[in-house]
Amino acid sequence: MKKFKMQTYQKLVKDCGGATRDNLFSLLGKIQDTFGYVPKKVIRELATTTGLAEARIYGAITSYKGFKLQLEKDC
Repeated sequence: MKKFKMQTYQKLVKDCGGATRDNLFSLLGKIQDTFGYVPKKVIRELATTTGLAEARIYGAITSYKGFKLQLEKDC
């Protein structure tokens, strides 16, 4: 897992062909795999880019067990 950097996020978006409603879950999965969670900055950015409300993106994230909104700390 990498520490969150906006440049890394932007590269993921570019590699996915942009952030769209159609590829939202795929992109969220790549973000989760890369950073270990979906940062709040990303949710705001995705809302702006896709035209979806932040609440809808939060809803999508929280409806799937595999997505996390914060990085889990080791014990």
